Amino acid sequence: MATKKDRQKLVSEKTEAEKNRILKIMRDADLYTLTLDPLIESYLDIYEIYMTMYIQWKEKGFPATQRHTNKAGATNNSKHPLAQQVETWADKKTKALDLLGLTNKSKAGKIVTGGSSVRKDEEMKKPEAKVSELEAHRQKWRNKA
Repeated sequence: MATKKDRQKLVSEKTEAEKNRILKIMRDADLYTLTLDPLIESYLDIYEIYMTMYIQWKEKGFPATQRHTNKAGATNNSKHPLAQQVETWADKKTKALDLLGLTNKSKAGKIVTGGSSVRKDEEMKKPEAKVSELEAHRQKWRNKA
């Protein structure tokens, strides 16, 4: 069994590797923008907690259940707490990846994409303001007065 320091070191190494992997995937897919950094940090926090729980559960031999004795003295099998935690944090990890746009779900209109459709040598111009018929009529009479 590893010591607490060994586990922390392993988790930090895995978290750093995951950060590099996520950034590489996002850059290759042209999804990365600086505005996604807080979301990426949140994902990495979730990943770190998940890995901590997973490693602890792995060291115990992945027990699915544990025996619990209640106040009445009856002994029952219940789901192992680490198994529950790993399952919960895996779901949170999947949701965070989904928010980053890194799952295979297709969401029309909700995808956060990086980059711009404007080329580097092209300037972005604001569209001309559309003037309604009523506003045109007002301007016509205001200018004459």
